[in-house]
Amino acid sequence: MITVKPTDNLDLINQYERENTAYLIMREEDKEIGFVAIAPFKSTYEILEMNLNIDKPLKREEGKDFTPLNANELGLVEILIRAAGSYAFNKDCWSLCVKDKAYFDLLKKFEFTASGDFLVLYLNKLFGNTCCCNAKKDAN
Repeated sequence: MITVKPTDNLDLINQYERENTAYLIMREEDKEIGFVAIAPFKSTYEILEMNLNIDKPLKREEGKDFTPLNANELGLVEILIRAAGSYAFNKDCWSLCVKDKAYFDLLKKFEFTASGDFLVLYLNKLFGNTCCCNAKKDAN
């Protein structure tokens, strides 16, 4: 069973030097398989860093080719994005953003859209099939 939970390890949290950073660790049983670090930015949460313990990077460094992820790896990335979105939603935010352009190729696969220098994902797209979002649609 895969779980994603915030850590209280201050060494991991403080490395980003951003107030209220959350470091969410993805585990399968006792094995860490990935993480996502997010922090509040204006009225959203910004993805600061994301990683899976695989041989392929999630970032495409400038001038280098992006190694495509397989379906299982993309599924794990989606779990990280959903966990980050859930965390942000519970803090009364309605979106996630990323400004590190090295993540753009990957995150565009998950309905992040360009907004100035950022990519943004509105959480209603992420959780659009949940009862809470459907209730808001029905109310309009």
